[in-house]
Amino acid sequence: MPHRFTRATLALLLLAAAHAPRAGAAGQSVEQLTVYDAGVAQFVEVRALELQTGLNTVEWRSLMPQAFIRTLRVVAEGAEVVRQDVTYDGPEVRGGRAPVLHLVLRSSGAPGARRVQVDYLAPNLGWQNDYTLVLAPAQAGAPPTTASLDSWVSLLNSTGVDLTARRVDLIAGEIALINTAGGGGRFDASMNVSQRASGSATDEISEAVSSAPAGALSAFSRFRLGEQISINANAPVNRFPLFQGARVAVVERHVFENDYNAQTFARGGFVLLPRGLEVRLVSRNTTGVPMPAGQVTIYARPADGSPAQIVGQDRVPLVAMNEEFSVSQGRSSTLLGTRRVLERRAESYRLADGRTDEKLLTRVEIVLTNRGARATEAFVRERVEPYDGNQWRVLESSAPAEPLGANLVQFRLRVPAGGTQTLTYTVETN
Repeated sequence: MPHRFTRATLALLLLAAAHAPRAGAAGQSVEQLTVYDAGVAQFVEVRALELQTGLNTVEWRSLMPQAFIRTLRVVAEGAEVVRQDVTYDGPEVRGGRAPVLHLVLRSSGAPGARRVQVDYLAPNLGWQNDYTLVLAPAQAGAPPTTASLDSWVSLLNSTGVDLTARRVDLIAGEIALINTAGGGGRFDASMNVSQRASGSATDEISEAVSSAPAGALSAFSRFRLGEQISINANAPVNRFPLFQGARVAVVERHVFENDYNAQTFARGGFVLLPRGLEVRLVSRNTTGVPMPAGQVTIYARPADGSPAQIVGQDRVPLVAMNEEFSVSQGRSSTLLGTRRVLERRAESYRLADGRTDEKLLTRVEIVLTNRGARATEAFVRERVEPYDGNQWRVLESSAPAEPLGANLVQFRLRVPAGGTQTLTYTVETN
């Protein structure tokens, strides 16, 4: 039943407020900080407060600026939360006042210290993950086979408040969080980066040295970043290692991927203009923990011992343990390809029941040229043009065809050193 207060009771509460226990001050210290990769975090504040038997009023003055009030949750040991009021007369932060929580607690036990916990969501705190992939030196002209992988997490503090947390967790995954400060939109915590299809990588070499234990639930992965972590507002980017020194196997893949209507003609349409094949490095997550989505910077270490140099950048999605991932190093300068559509025509044909339908016949030619000193395997991936019922099949091809999806087919070609290899195929769609 709802609690009703008489005027005498309210007067006693107002009188007690002058001597009410206060919790916290500016320069926040929290028990638990859980940071989502959507620019929002959960703050868990815990205080030991002296409560008297009966009704008590508490001022909780340590809420973060712009705290999402509708996410407030209060748990009091041995006491009942009777009422929550919020005013905006707290510390001034960046031209605005922080909220202050006024609690009415009913303690049923003897007077003494009680544990009171307040948790809520607040914006302007997020994290990003970055990787460095350092390729091991290989023989002249040979592709890399191993690499060292490091992960660094950047905590982004734009709250205007210095923070100290006894424990810090990071959340990666598709978490639905309502953006109460942004007109009802949603914080999108998903990793909107499509993992490229890739060939198989070799087995693991060794596990990383990880300082962040990870736990996985159905919708997300949690990483324990550390304890007693300070996040200074005057240094809004704070970087911490997630794991370091992971030795992973890598396999180099050359991929020539085209849309169904792509043609590599030069200006004027008479000369075929070769295009470098994309060089992808395929590996497997053998770090022992899920890999959060992040930007990857690729380094190559020269065999002469000189400093490693940046040779590419890409992004990877959230990668589960033992799953494959790939990063693009750029386009090859030695393995080149041309593509042209030799023929595209629609034909009528008669169905078994006597009705007439149409099918689309497309014939394509692809020529790969290897200007390097080693024979190279190439993956040719072709989009099939959607047509009518979108039922398609490869009628004939000069190399085995491997369907990869609803409208994607792959061919593998071996291109000799200093030579060429030609692929022709015909696809029927109806």
